[in-house]
Amino acid sequence: MKKSDKPNRKAEFEKYAEGRHGFLTASIVLSGISAIMSVVPFYFIWLVVRDALDGSTDDLVFYGMMACATALASILVYIGALMISHIAAFRISKNMKKALIRHVLALPPGVLDEDGTGRTRRVIQDSVESTHEFIAHNLPDLAGSKVLPVAIVVLLFVFDWRLGIAAMIPVILAIYTSTSMMGKSAMQESMAMWNNSMADVSNQTVEYIRGISVVKIFQQTVGSFQNLKRSVDSWAEYCQSYTEMARRPMTEFFTLINGCITFVVAGAVVIIELLEGGGVSNTLIASVVFYIIFTPLISTLMMRIMFTSDQVYRVDDALSRINGILAMEPLAETEDPQEPEDCTIRFENVTFSYSSEACPAVKDLTLEMRQGTITALVGPSGSGKSTVAGLASRFWDPQEGRITLGGKDLRDVSTRTLRGMECFVFQHNHLIKGTVLDNVRMGRPDATIDEVNAALESSQCLDIIEKLPDGLDTLIGPGGVYLSGGEVQRIAMARAIIRDSPIIIMDEATAFADPENEHLIQKAFEELARGRTVLLIAHRLTTVMNADSICVMDNGSIVESGCHEDLMSRNGRYRMMWDDYQKALSWKVKGAVA
Repeated sequence: MKKSDKPNRKAEFEKYAEGRHGFLTASIVLSGISAIMSVVPFYFIWLVVRDALDGSTDDLVFYGMMACATALASILVYIGALMISHIAAFRISKNMKKALIRHVLALPPGVLDEDGTGRTRRVIQDSVESTHEFIAHNLPDLAGSKVLPVAIVVLLFVFDWRLGIAAMIPVILAIYTSTSMMGKSAMQESMAMWNNSMADVSNQTVEYIRGISVVKIFQQTVGSFQNLKRSVDSWAEYCQSYTEMARRPMTEFFTLINGCITFVVAGAVVIIELLEGGGVSNTLIASVVFYIIFTPLISTLMMRIMFTSDQVYRVDDALSRINGILAMEPLAETEDPQEPEDCTIRFENVTFSYSSEACPAVKDLTLEMRQGTITALVGPSGSGKSTVAGLASRFWDPQEGRITLGGKDLRDVSTRTLRGMECFVFQHNHLIKGTVLDNVRMGRPDATIDEVNAALESSQCLDIIEKLPDGLDTLIGPGGVYLSGGEVQRIAMARAIIRDSPIIIMDEATAFADPENEHLIQKAFEELARGRTVLLIAHRLTTVMNADSICVMDNGSIVESGCHEDLMSRNGRYRMMWDDYQKALSWKVKGAVA
């Protein structure tokens, strides 16, 4: 996804504040007040030191109590600022996540595949969390980091401007040394590279974990690990190069900042020897003691400014990524929706590619899936079968040609109508963490128990329910039970049956099923397909031999079509695939007992 231009942070936060708009301002104001109050105790400390050196003890207790009181007041005001900022942060992050989820749900199902689910998850989770952390903690600190330097500079020059200059010299030098590391353009570029690297690692990790069972079965762990390893190595190289770049300026920065006391002491020596003629007044001693006590605050302030600046660039990058998802446009909805006349799907000279640089996944495709018939797509991987299924469900719009449903262009059919007419059974079906009943009712939430049981019976799931400890109320997933791939497919079939959509699209539903589950899935499919328009994608040719029309695809085009008997008689591509498939079924391991 592309990052949008640099966002206006306050305007972005205000969009999601929803009744908490004033909280951000209140937090900033209170934090600024707290910053000013935090330097006041040092004034009373100076008074304590001065009077102690002068031998005047009358007001020492009062000055000490005032120092404690103002320090406590500063802390309480800052806590108030944090409480308010946290309230705003929770509201904003909640609404931000809701907006992202709503927008993602409105996007065509295929659009997020271009960036990968790992990247999208990272934006929704991590980028929103970055904004939450910034608002809750860094926004008040940002206000304080702008007010506190002014207060510190004022206080540095109130008691002895000469010592104030001595204390400021290392600060100025430290700021200069950190410019190469903390410069605006450098930090923005570094933050973008960091997030890009982490997003890629997240994406590759998700994809690797999803396929880890297949990887282990085929003993491809080392080879399949390469993509993830390259992502981690790239991230590690970036971290190392940035660390090496920042090592020298960081060392100089910390050395100078933590050496403020050295400059103050050296400044005091110069003042005493050159300017005071070797004489030392109690006021000068009090000022030196004060600056020795006070200058560590400069180190704390500089560290706060540095880390706050880092968070500013981090949240800007997070907002850009959030806006990148929100900028993805859903497929255009027609203003004059039309109702399909029937459930026939037609592809008319359709060409589609996933990007302008990629080769077409489907080229000049013409195909008719007549109402009430089963149309099967077969062919090698990458031939365009799943793309045709996605186009039929309007996961994307074709660049050329058109697709019609019941004589109406899919672009003229509302998404609600289309989703109500079609049901998709994927190759990889996912069951939600919930009961079996919850999962089946995803097809139709208002279904009765009897209807759910009927759907489970039709999808050959009764053997699954009988062995579950709590039947329909058995929890699936973490904390419950896990089902095999074939069992998950049958539950998905029940979900599709209870939905009772007139159009069924099945994409490799038996791809990973064992023979027993394949047989049961096939029986469930026969029940599901009865009287419906079905688009069936399969590699196992025995699954499609009873289809009304079988289309053989290669390189995005249909090279053969017809029923099983017709295609077998032609001795063409389908016959070759069938013979190879039957030969594969007859393979035996040498020495195995029949």
